[in-house]
Amino acid sequence: MKYFLVLFIAILLSSCNGLKSIKDAFSDKAPYQKYKESLAGAGLENTALAQKWMLAGQNALADSIIIELPFQETGYFSDSEPSARSFSFQAHEGQIVSISCEASIEKPSSFLFIDLFQKKDREWNQVEHGDSTMNMEYEIYQTGQYLLRLQPPLLAKSFYNIKILVDPTLKNPVQGATNRSIGSFYGAPRDGGARAHEGIDIFAARGTPVIAPAEGYVTRVGTNRLGGNTVWLKDSKRGQSYYFAHLEKQLVQSGKKVMPGDTLGLVGNTGNAKSTPPHLHFGIYSRGSKDPINYVKTIDNTLAPFNTDSSTFNQQYITKPTKMNLRSGPGTTYAVLDRLEKNTVVKPIGQNGEWLRIELPDHKQGYLSKKLIQAAGSELQNIELMAQPLYSSASDSAVPIMMLPDSTSAQVLGIFKNFSLIKTLNERMGWISN
Repeated sequence: MKYFLVLFIAILLSSCNGLKSIKDAFSDKAPYQKYKESLAGAGLENTALAQKWMLAGQNALADSIIIELPFQETGYFSDSEPSARSFSFQAHEGQIVSISCEASIEKPSSFLFIDLFQKKDREWNQVEHGDSTMNMEYEIYQTGQYLLRLQPPLLAKSFYNIKILVDPTLKNPVQGATNRSIGSFYGAPRDGGARAHEGIDIFAARGTPVIAPAEGYVTRVGTNRLGGNTVWLKDSKRGQSYYFAHLEKQLVQSGKKVMPGDTLGLVGNTGNAKSTPPHLHFGIYSRGSKDPINYVKTIDNTLAPFNTDSSTFNQQYITKPTKMNLRSGPGTTYAVLDRLEKNTVVKPIGQNGEWLRIELPDHKQGYLSKKLIQAAGSELQNIELMAQPLYSSASDSAVPIMMLPDSTSAQVLGIFKNFSLIKTLNERMGWISN
């Protein structure tokens, strides 16, 4: 009765028919934190169910899943046990990461919690969170490792489709330019190695408009020996300054406020660029120079479509080959997390193309090719058991489901480390120690 009372109260906490809808309750704080506080306010934070939920969220921060952007995954959350997903990735200063998630969620929840973390001093620090629309946009101010955590409230089951895209923060300052237009990069030696290039060169036809990459105001219009005709622009949002050099002509005056796309001047080769084809030297300064490349370099966010077989999610499968690599991401170029023996029990919980995100019986996650698994029990082995405990999970600390009597007949469905998943003749399933 106590267990069902806990479940009932938890349902009230997240139900649209409770004291407050989730949207209203989370209007002033990060939804994840507000939800934890609601559990504490109801006296549920120390219940076994709530503790498992909070532990799942913490364990997701220690997961080894590493992806490359852009990325898409479909997946499933079961309501039988609290769980979470994480997606760790590298992002660079000057980029904007955009997350969108679609979910079909049954009551008592109305959306999934989406939280973004940045690794600092070997710890994950939260930097942003999604709202009830399950969307998020975050500008990267420091190059490093980031982690996105996805988790439903208690007792929620849901299919989801999440996309993580990346774009440059600024517009390319040369109208019509592409990544191929960039021909000289930050840090390249100049004057025989006496100095380094403090920007990038974007090549274009003479007279091509040079445009404002962001909202700001012109701080200086002038001429110097190296840069020729130049313009300086101060970014109103970020506080950094942009330097435009070798202009054929300047078309703004100092003090003018500009919006993204407004014309500042025309591409040329003035200054020390007289012997080179027309181009714009573009620099970024904030307490020294910065590499502008990730501020303007576009990334192809096209995601290849794939069909999802949702019937595979949350079912028991086993591995086919003698040994196989469990990888940190969906592809053979990703790091190897583990080597799995033949007939190892795995549970698909997500999909990216022809790769499945799987969970092992110890809750470790990774990716395997769909071709390398088959339904548990595909290669049945009949055994007769001595009296022993039948465990609920592949762990010596797991709670026994029952004590199997002597001479119990069973079939081995799969293995995990020193445990076997079995099914008895009366359809009882569980784990036994080998």
